[in-house]
Amino acid sequence: PGTALMSDNERAIQLFTTALASAKGDERRAQILHQRSAAHARQGAWEASLRDAQQAVELRPDWAKARCRAGAAHYGLDQLDAAAGAYEEALRLCDSGDAELADGARAALNDVRAKQARLATDAQLSPHVLGFAQSKTAGAKLLAQGRYAEAEQEYEGALRAMRAALQELPAEASGGMRATMEALERGMREELAAAKKRAAGSE
Repeated sequence: PGTALMSDNERAIQLFTTALASAKGDERRAQILHQRSAAHARQGAWEASLRDAQQAVELRPDWAKARCRAGAAHYGLDQLDAAAGAYEEALRLCDSGDAELADGARAALNDVRAKQARLATDAQLSPHVLGFAQSKTAGAKLLAQGRYAEAEQEYEGALRAMRAALQELPAEASGGMRATMEALERGMREELAAAKKRAAGSE
């Protein structure tokens, strides 16, 4: 595109690319790559950002900022293990006098670990939640058809799946999530009680 149509960020990338072509020395080249990586990140171009960050790391392996930039790109690509590794290495390399960079790397690492924990919990709960949804849907259809005994069996299956999901929740799970799941279970029990009442009345 013409220069007039380019965003400030696109112009910055163009300028960094031009500067990189004539840059001398590993330190200077690493600095430009780091800056261009940040510009790519602002556009959400995580693969390009990661390439530049990794090249900066290769040129300056002991530069914590480049490791942080690589960590951010890995995170943007949902490469959480790699992101955690980059931030851990950045913390190891941080100068004792650069508290701001160390704090930023530590906060970013905590974010990565929190997301890893959430994904692990979701993976544990997913089969139970799916089982609950399938049994609940099947039970509701059977209730609508007046097949109360069969509906009761499906609802019992849904409740078993819900109890299993509750057991999978880690101890540190938020009270809000646990409360929501317990409310769902109570609602299921009320529907099940109504199904049993209908079944008794139909005999």
